[in-house]
Amino acid sequence: MNNRSRFLLPLGAALLLGAAVVVHFLLSGPVASAPAGTSPAPTGSPAAGSTAVSTPGAVRTQRAGPAKSEPDVVASEGRSATVVPLGPGDVVPEPEVENAPPQRNDPIEPEKPQTAEWKHGKLVRISELMARNVERLEEERAAAEANGDKEEAKRLAVQLSRHRARLEMLNKQTAALAGQASQERAAQ
Repeated sequence: MNNRSRFLLPLGAALLLGAAVVVHFLLSGPVASAPAGTSPAPTGSPAAGSTAVSTPGAVRTQRAGPAKSEPDVVASEGRSATVVPLGPGDVVPEPEVENAPPQRNDPIEPEKPQTAEWKHGKLVRISELMARNVERLEEERAAAEANGDKEEAKRLAVQLSRHRARLEMLNKQTAALAGQASQERAAQ
């Protein structure tokens, strides 16, 4: 494939896509919008007998049956919109107001002190989780050896040795913090 065809194919696709977008916007016509200070025009249910809403024939025959609990579809200017009735507990959001003061956020609570007792509790919890991981890895390694998967068993053995080393470090840190936590409790 030469360089020219590499350039022309995406360029042609981009031009075709751009032309399709332009044609879509030209043929769809202008979109009517209500002024900023007024509320949108009310849309009624087609079953209410509103004659102001134009409904395509396919949709009209579809609605001729008994009323369903599904949302109503109201067609205007060839487009359809889904109208969902408000349920209990639903709150309609307030419209945005220009030049409104910014919303006040709740104040940020100060960080709680990280005492030796708190750190000791965290390390104990982390050590428990790491011990569970070591047990799980030992079971997985034994299962891999039983299945004859030597590569997986080797990978799990390396991971197991790393977890054991980390667990040993955590146990040393926990023992050191246990002494600090007991001194902290005695000082209080």
